[in-house]
Amino acid sequence: MKALVKYELGALNVKVMEVEKPKISPDEVLIKVMGAGICGTDLHILTDNSYPVKPPVILGHEVSGVIEEVGENVKGWKKGDKVVSETYYYTCGNCYFCKTGSINLCEEKLSIGSGVNGAMAEFVKVPAKNLHSFPESLSFEEACMTEPLVCCVQAVFQHGRLSPEDYVVLTGPGTIGLLTLQVIKLFGCKTVVLGTRKDEERLQKALELGADKVMYVEDEDIAAQVKSYCRGIGADAVFECSGAVPAIRLAMDLMRKGAHYTQVGIPSKDAPIDMGKVVLREYTIAGTYATRPIWWDKTIELLNDGKIDLKSLMSTAYPLDMWEKGFDEAVRGEGFKHIIVPNS
Repeated sequence: MKALVKYELGALNVKVMEVEKPKISPDEVLIKVMGAGICGTDLHILTDNSYPVKPPVILGHEVSGVIEEVGENVKGWKKGDKVVSETYYYTCGNCYFCKTGSINLCEEKLSIGSGVNGAMAEFVKVPAKNLHSFPESLSFEEACMTEPLVCCVQAVFQHGRLSPEDYVVLTGPGTIGLLTLQVIKLFGCKTVVLGTRKDEERLQKALELGADKVMYVEDEDIAAQVKSYCRGIGADAVFECSGAVPAIRLAMDLMRKGAHYTQVGIPSKDAPIDMGKVVLREYTIAGTYATRPIWWDKTIELLNDGKIDLKSLMSTAYPLDMWEKGFDEAVRGEGFKHIIVPNS
């Protein structure tokens, strides 16, 4: 089968190759991949930028498709079922984190697309316990955005500490930011989305998706603008979705005393934080990483209820042989979500 492979460490050491079709164990299923989202993680792996990977490995962890084969021990699933999958191929099951439901923090975990072969291929194998159905109303291209949406649901529901009367600032209006925005709006909060002037298309999309206000980080008085809009004291909560160091630094000046900060985007380099501000202003800070199973169930519920718009965030879909075009557009920040369709 064809697959997009990181064949050795080193920037840009990625290409489409012919590889063996996966063989499943009794507790696994084989998915015919119909959609694989290009994620920031894939871009980090492409450039060898701060993300652990074990080559040779097939890229891609955001997956939707159709079950092709079912292991002999698998119950409740059959060939032809439309599915999405959680990303962890293996977790130890014995550590503190696994036993408390935080399998995303397991030290031994292996994820598809980095630790084991992933979804940017004609087929991918996954444990059957990872499977979820998705609404019939969603296309495969939309459905493969379920995994990043789960990340955002976890960020907001687990870490956000939101109330309906809150004023919330979100920095980074990319796909993750715009998904996070939609989840925040479920709480009824007033929401301000910040971006650069190059983000004009994305900021307009933020308004379409429910943002109450958009602002530009280049404005000299941006902190004063945010403070003025947020009751004159600053935001009750900030969600930083870009991972950009300047955005992280700015965010600390946008919050009221006693506010809560959630880091959603993964920084590509060290981002120093002024701990003096954290102490004197009584900030609380949380990171959120990947997904926990409980938030998959919540996300599927939101999709079934039609609470989240995925369709308007889908920009392009390319066959495997055109992967470079999709990756280039993602690197340049063009549009929103870019999809690889291995079985087009």
